[in-house]
Amino acid sequence: MTFYLIDPEIPADFGQVSRDSSYDPPRVVSAHFEFHHPVDGELITSYSGAYAVTKPLADALAESELTGYEFGPVTASISALVEDPGGLVIPPLFGLIITGRAFIDDFGVQGHSNLIASERAAEFLWNRDARLRDWANRLDRDGNMILDF
Repeated sequence: MTFYLIDPEIPADFGQVSRDSSYDPPRVVSAHFEFHHPVDGELITSYSGAYAVTKPLADALAESELTGYEFGPVTASISALVEDPGGLVIPPLFGLIITGRAFIDDFGVQGHSNLIASERAAEFLWNRDARLRDWANRLDRDGNMILDF
């Protein structure tokens, strides 16, 4: 099976993140996103390694048969550094808690926070947002990027 490193947009800066260290790697269980930029995609991340999805993507994932995730709490705010906070709209978000094992389940985490998706999970995401394909890298069995020229 082919797996991909998915690197979604990062419109949010470091925020508070709670991790459950009883898992290896530790699992993000809740997060706060502090936004500096508009949310353009349905799957986002922050520099703190937390992931969130919009309601439409959460609904689609819930109806899918993909494995290795659950939804959890997430809060959001607009950074005090944003010049026009009224112009920055944050959609309803759900925390995407990655519960799967990288290279086994549809979603997993490698290292501190690298999102690994099976080919079927990657295709699911790409069908919803083709830009995610531009931010994905195919991986070999050892988790190394395969450079396609």
